[in-house]
Amino acid sequence: MNKLQNYLNDYVQKLDGDWSYLICNLKNPQETICLNGNHLHKSASMIKVLILATLCASDLDFNEKISIDYVPYVEGGGALQEMDSDTKVSIKALASLMIVLSDNLATNILIKKLGMHNIQAYADKLNLKQTKIQRYMMDFEASKQGRENYLTVNDYHKLLCHIYDNRHLSRFNIAWQILARQQFRDRIPYYWDEDIIFHHKTGMLDFVEHDGGILEADFGTYSIIIFASNLKSNAIGGREMGKLGQYIYNYLAQK
Repeated sequence: MNKLQNYLNDYVQKLDGDWSYLICNLKNPQETICLNGNHLHKSASMIKVLILATLCASDLDFNEKISIDYVPYVEGGGALQEMDSDTKVSIKALASLMIVLSDNLATNILIKKLGMHNIQAYADKLNLKQTKIQRYMMDFEASKQGRENYLTVNDYHKLLCHIYDNRHLSRFNIAWQILARQQFRDRIPYYWDEDIIFHHKTGMLDFVEHDGGILEADFGTYSIIIFASNLKSNAIGGREMGKLGQYIYNYLAQK
């Protein structure tokens, strides 16, 4: 993987912003390459994978239905804000919407239902040393006050591996399958064939672009994660991430 690491390091150094990446062969973890693995990034929607894992480890009934007015209305990605306020949705459906469509209202419902302190406690239990969840989605006032959600690529890799390693359990298997149905493929897998399954989540804020997941292919199983912050342009950052994803996939497929 040295050739891949050298290429990525040289490429990233020419880009605007703060970039981190981690690529790991899950069948042979010694084959891991990483840059700025402990650099703290605003998590954007990547924190939703932590919420998903916490939900799987909880005793909440996936079939329980919750009214979408359980939390205040928020804008942003998703579908729930288009529904009547008295609409009830199952916890399982909320989890799917949170990941597949990055639905912020579904996410906030699950944060409140689980308890933000319990989500943080689960991150601590998994030894995600730098991960912090301190605000709801779209709570810009909290952000102004310094309460932000944070992740590193190292912590996010641990989180993905936790879900992957527990996918034989029914609740975690649901999470694993939800990640495979991610509809936003405009970053790491942008240049991949549509039939290539990537169990992943994307995240975006102003000047922040993240993507990361697990690729299961006939040539191996790999964690592929790229975080980029302090970008001058989201559009350019997203395009560059797609180019990196293309090179990474082609390298691993031919290795």
